[in-house]
Amino acid sequence: MNWTASTLSGRLTALGFLLVLSVGQSATSHKNHEGGEGGNRLPACQASSALPSADCGQTPTPAFDSEGRLWIVFVQHGHLYVTRSDDLGHTFNPPRVVNRIPETIYSDGENRPKLATGPDGALYLSWSRKIEGPYAGDIRFSRSLDEGNRFSEPVTVNDHRAPISHRFDSMGLDNQGRIFIAWIDKRDLQAAKDAGEIYAGAAIYYAMSDDRGASFAFNRKLSDHSCECCRVATDADENGVVALWRHIYPVNLRDHAIARLDPDTPPIEGLPPRATDDGWVVDGCPHHGPDLSVDDRQKAHLIWFSQGDKNSGVTYGRFDLANQRLDFQLPIKGRASHPQVLSIGKQVIAAWKAFNGENTELMVMESHDRGESWSDPRTLASTASGSDHPFLIARDREVFVSWQTLAEGYRLVPVAGPQ
Repeated sequence: MNWTASTLSGRLTALGFLLVLSVGQSATSHKNHEGGEGGNRLPACQASSALPSADCGQTPTPAFDSEGRLWIVFVQHGHLYVTRSDDLGHTFNPPRVVNRIPETIYSDGENRPKLATGPDGALYLSWSRKIEGPYAGDIRFSRSLDEGNRFSEPVTVNDHRAPISHRFDSMGLDNQGRIFIAWIDKRDLQAAKDAGEIYAGAAIYYAMSDDRGASFAFNRKLSDHSCECCRVATDADENGVVALWRHIYPVNLRDHAIARLDPDTPPIEGLPPRATDDGWVVDGCPHHGPDLSVDDRQKAHLIWFSQGDKNSGVTYGRFDLANQRLDFQLPIKGRASHPQVLSIGKQVIAAWKAFNGENTELMVMESHDRGESWSDPRTLASTASGSDHPFLIARDREVFVSWQTLAEGYRLVPVAGPQ
């Protein structure tokens, strides 16, 4: 296989737009920041009077709803804002504030607000709120049942309220409409310290709502000894919600574990099912979490970063959930980082960032046979400035990458149409 990058096709030339959202306008338009109107200036995001703008929130998180409309949640000045586009990101409605009372919100690449859309027009949001204490936080939740016009007062999902780490939330909806929120939690680490015992890492906890987010059941532990600050990935299939996380296997092996979030199943005793085997021994958190997408045949498509003796760099893998084994993996060459994966029927897309020595490139590769064979990687976009992690999202069977860069602003880049 030749690992060469192709150039952008003609249909992807409409890149490099800057989104400026104005509260007083009915809709806003992009401004071209690659030689077009506006030069390379960005909004004065640090000013207290700056209008809400997805370009000011450096980690916008996207989702399509069942009507094919694009929603984005972003953070600015202690508030979460949600905005909607009906034309694939060319214009956006004025943003709506989620939390009336400002709070300190974690909004870096690994630990950022999440957004999920229900089939009935509901919007669900989760995020990690910074509280007093080193790396301390709470898991927060709000919802809108009227397509983003009004949001409920935020609630704290973790029922353990000590000033320790409850962070790195991940949200998934199953086919029954139940909302699952999983996160990294250090309550068991704190209990071990108080008892003078040793405890490696943190734990994975989750909570479930079966009433569209009106309430959450008590917290349940999935597994002990997770890595402390790599994002948790979740996705749903017809059998429920699956979680993938970096785990601490003996001794300090930072491989990935995979398991279903099942309220009727007790916490995992002993070692959780191993999804990857890279041989990466490190006494510390890489802050570089995995991603997964579950298809309709109980195959979990995984993508992750490692620097192990067996595998190093970014790797794609396919995990057989029925037989609990990794049945295929493929290393991605080059200086790849912060990968994403998305499966739709037979189609699987992988996306990641790569630095070529001068610019950061947004890369993708595609499979049309459920991950058995892959195209060569190709470049979708690039930037000479800082950039957020890419996000793969789909509208029906159309796939896009959502990417925020400092110089160009927000971009929604087409990847592929129906196959």
